[in-house]
Amino acid sequence: MDTNEKSLRLIEAASAVLHAAPDHSLNVVVLNKVLFYLDLASLRDRGETITQNTYIALQKGPVIAKYPQRLIGQLEQRGIAKQISQWDGSKPILLENGPTHFDFLDSDSMILVSDVTTYFSDASSAAASRFSHKNAGWEIAWNQYLRENKPAAINMRIAMQQIVESDPWMQVPLAGEDEILAAADNAIGDDW
Repeated sequence: MDTNEKSLRLIEAASAVLHAAPDHSLNVVVLNKVLFYLDLASLRDRGETITQNTYIALQKGPVIAKYPQRLIGQLEQRGIAKQISQWDGSKPILLENGPTHFDFLDSDSMILVSDVTTYFSDASSAAASRFSHKNAGWEIAWNQYLRENKPAAINMRIAMQQIVESDPWMQVPLAGEDEILAAADNAIGDDW
């Protein structure tokens, strides 16, 4: 996939998230977390991420690689959203021109956008960061960052494990050899 399509996917997803957010606004830390978990949910449900972008591990959790340019900068350049400064020092991203159509988000994707945005909409930056610090993919990439002193990409398949529900059959103990043989002996049918 070329960088232009990845950029378009990211901007479309971010604008849909901001549109779904209360007051059409999210703090940049929370916006990054919503996009991260949106991509994880899409990977879990559909086998691929929506944005097709790389996330890196920073101290406050997963973020789009080069997010000041690729996310905030592009939203502002395209006149879709702008980052504003508030009296309390926060700098939320405010949607200015809502999306009129989507090229990469279908109705199933929009359900994920709504669900993930709703989950994080009332979260502070600190709370969203704490939640993302429980992600194994972020932990691995963050430890790599600490060792090498440079940002490390998050493995999305490992990261997805945080949002995969546990399967009840995984809690059932394995059958012993005697139980397996007894079950085979009691099988209905003819001998081979």
